Amino acid sequence: MREAFNYLVANLLWISSGWQKTRAFHAALRRPRATQEGRLISLLKQNARSDYGRRYAFERVRSIREFQDAVPIVTYDSLGEEIEAIKRGRERVLTEEPVLWLEKTTGSTGAAKYIPYTANLKREFQAAVAPWMADLYRHRRKMLLGGSYWSITPLAAVPEVTQGGLRVGCDDEREYFGKLDRKLLDRLILVPAELAKVSDVESGRYVTLRFLLETPRLAFISVWNPSFLTLLVGLLEEHGARLIEDIRRGTLTPPRALPSHLHASLARGLAPRPSRARELEEILRRLGKLAPIEVWPKLSLISCWASGNARNFLPELQSLFPGVEIQPKGLLATEGVVSIPILGHPGGALALTSHFFEFIPEGGSRARPLLADELDNGQIYKVLLTTGGGLYRYDLGDWIQVVGYVGETPLVEFIGKESAVSDLCGEKLHAARVETALGAALAEFRLTPSFAMLAPEWGWPPRYCLLIEASGVSADILAQLADRLDELLREGHHYAYCRRLGQLGPLQALPVRDGARRYLERCVALGQRLGSIKPTALHCKPGWSVWFERAAGDRDGNVHEPLHI
Repeated sequence: MREAFNYLVANLLWISSGWQKTRAFHAALRRPRATQEGRLISLLKQNARSDYGRRYAFERVRSIREFQDAVPIVTYDSLGEEIEAIKRGRERVLTEEPVLWLEKTTGSTGAAKYIPYTANLKREFQAAVAPWMADLYRHRRKMLLGGSYWSITPLAAVPEVTQGGLRVGCDDEREYFGKLDRKLLDRLILVPAELAKVSDVESGRYVTLRFLLETPRLAFISVWNPSFLTLLVGLLEEHGARLIEDIRRGTLTPPRALPSHLHASLARGLAPRPSRARELEEILRRLGKLAPIEVWPKLSLISCWASGNARNFLPELQSLFPGVEIQPKGLLATEGVVSIPILGHPGGALALTSHFFEFIPEGGSRARPLLADELDNGQIYKVLLTTGGGLYRYDLGDWIQVVGYVGETPLVEFIGKESAVSDLCGEKLHAARVETALGAALAEFRLTPSFAMLAPEWGWPPRYCLLIEASGVSADILAQLADRLDELLREGHHYAYCRRLGQLGPLQALPVRDGARRYLERCVALGQRLGSIKPTALHCKPGWSVWFERAAGDRDGNVHEPLHI
């Protein structure tokens, strides 16, 4: 009971610390236009003396319309010079505030994007997290009696520093919060900050489980892709006995030894817990495994992606955590947060108190983008962001659909990226990036195939398949080509991360015949007009290997079951 009381106090203090942000958000739901205009003017005043603010005369902008007339819509590639200047250490480029760090994400044409993070941008994220968590704890009060696991900082993150001395990536997810919040979260988040310094993925997962197993009072989990969590708890079966022994003795013995200083830091504060070890042993004896739902019986809710390709991972997650509520995340990008979920409502409410938003309707027929209070239910829009991190009228490349309203504010769901992006489990492969990498790999092997295309393939784990028609090329050369392409794609941050975690399997090459013809046939079968079909280095629809294998079988006279396309 004492442990539950301690969690209750810490959770209530944390929610109370964000009460003003929560109250401001709920007030904004009733007056989106006034809230958004105030947010925009505030951002422009704060950054009027930055290089970007001087270029576009922020100090003279007095309204949303003047802002739209004065400042251009941009993409990340449009800001290449500014980002490079920031990386070199130049100040006051996009914001008057100093850049605290750069957050790395996958780009559409380059290997990575570097997004500047400032204190103001951190506050904007906090302005969204506070009402989200207040809503959860208000309606799911059992969560107040337990701790949390948040996966924000990647496991096995590779340290990186720019030429100007800026670090890439934050050292700990608690850095997204204020000082008071961080102190409270130290009591609520069940894994230590030093976990991000573990360079080996399997050891990182082991250390994560070692700390999560300390208590049965894990009440809330927040991850991105569901497969991240299924892979994590999958190690319970492999290392169950070892983990129990560590719990019993108060030790830490991951499968691969950690650097001594890191081991000492992580192990500090660990103490023998024989009673908890006996609880876990009883579960192992009774079920033959450490079933997650038995190990953490107080778990109330899991927050994760649940739209797009992430839906494919939900059945396994639900089988591992039967009865545990799964809440789909709002739309949150590295650049900013677009929406936050509210229990009892579809989609997520626009994060009005975080950033300034504009929306381009599908078809783009209007002279100027729409504002939050001008969106129509059921319609589809592309999102433009203006943030405290120095992105102004930034084309996020995300399409959303309005699915309802809360107060006067639209509820939206993410429906896809603007460009061709394949995203099985968070890897975010862009067609332009694949085209560049594939061209480089083919040039290295001096190959000029008549057909070559990368496509996702479902399986466990899912992977990418290079479908290639190159007569006279041996299977060994194709395997080497696949390895090289995989290596080049790993230069993309998210793809590399998913491969390190095992969420994606190794890329494979599949030799095909009649590639161009069969490609056109399936595109038509998928509903495209023949005249509008273009060749592509990346097709985001799975099932291509089966399609081509079926074609080979047809030539051999074999009988096939109907193919679901």
